Amino acid sequence: MVWAAIVIVLALLAGGLFWRRHFHHYTPLDAMRDLQAASQVGHTPHPVERFLELRYGPQTDPANRETAIRDFFNSGHIEGLYRIIGTRTDPHAKALVAETAQIVATYRQMMQPADKAELGAYFRSEAGRQQLREATDAYQSKDVRFRAVTTPVIQELMTTLTAVQ
Repeated sequence: MVWAAIVIVLALLAGGLFWRRHFHHYTPLDAMRDLQAASQVGHTPHPVERFLELRYGPQTDPANRETAIRDFFNSGHIEGLYRIIGTRTDPHAKALVAETAQIVATYRQMMQPADKAELGAYFRSEAGRQQLREATDAYQSKDVRFRAVTTPVIQELMTTLTAVQ
């Protein structure tokens, strides 16, 4: 019994270290919420839009949009996206990337001055700057083919950061 308990504890510690190394502040609860939303998307004409609505709530609410935008800079989400998209260049992957880029651009256009000020304040805070550093490091550590595939989204996110600064 003691050896079994030790093995279980060591396995949990190893799993926790692996998770922390790859997903940083992205908690298993966040992952479960993402997986739950993804499993409910189904075959819709706009899967990214539907995912964001299921995961964060109605995207007509500026607070939900802000949460979604902030999570685009979550290094754990970058790791998850890498595991989903990888270096795929098939039409479906390109369509998902294009839809995501368009959603970010639309969100930016919909932002009111108060929304921009709030998001800008967050990214100027120590927590926001740390999140941006971690996201940048996570993104830069990925294969150049992944970065090439996801460039449209990154361009829109950078344009959004510029707009809120």
